[in-house]
Amino acid sequence: MSGLWVLLLLMAAAALPAIIVFLWLRARKPTVTLCWFLISLAAGIISLVAAAIIQSLFPPIGSSGLGSVFFSIFVRIALVEETSRIVTLIPLLKAAERRRNIDMPFAAVLGLVAGLGFSLIESAFHGMADINITLLRAFTAAPLHGACGIRAGAAVFLAHSRPAKALFLFISAVFIHGAYNLTIVSPALPSALAILIAIAALFTSLPLIKTAGRDDENNLNSIHTLT
Repeated sequence: MSGLWVLLLLMAAAALPAIIVFLWLRARKPTVTLCWFLISLAAGIISLVAAAIIQSLFPPIGSSGLGSVFFSIFVRIALVEETSRIVTLIPLLKAAERRRNIDMPFAAVLGLVAGLGFSLIESAFHGMADINITLLRAFTAAPLHGACGIRAGAAVFLAHSRPAKALFLFISAVFIHGAYNLTIVSPALPSALAILIAIAALFTSLPLIKTAGRDDENNLNSIHTLT
């Protein structure tokens, strides 16, 4: 099988979570149109590219000590990727606000889809090195990035009205992301723990999509809420 067909199969496998989520969203939240879904996916891909560029600027890890490992996992990877996700979601939500009144669940949904866009490309890339890892990542990395995307979208929405909660959501996303990566790279931790972290992160983030909340948190009448 040619390299192109392998890449296409990897992309199709990595896209399964995004397809499932799109069907779920269309059944529960018809306001999330195909256009917004695709734009959010593209935003997630852009955040991946931005994070990769920033990560390439970090100096090589000089040692395998515990401090270096934690710095790489929680700062170079988790913090950089979650920050790039936030930065990418800000203009996306501004564009959405210009066309309609949006609430926190809608912002969280766009974050979810952006996270899946990030995961789609990342999983396909890792699958090129090991094709067996693609489906495994579809059931771990996709929920993980989706959960962190939900928290990032809600954080951007609440940044002006409730900065403390927005900061908590961002920090929790970084911590969850780092904890997941730590279980992946540590031979002392069971691989099943990564699945538990990803699934738990997703289910604890879903209420941000389902909950309407107070009027002052869920209705945007001014673009300054997202700045």
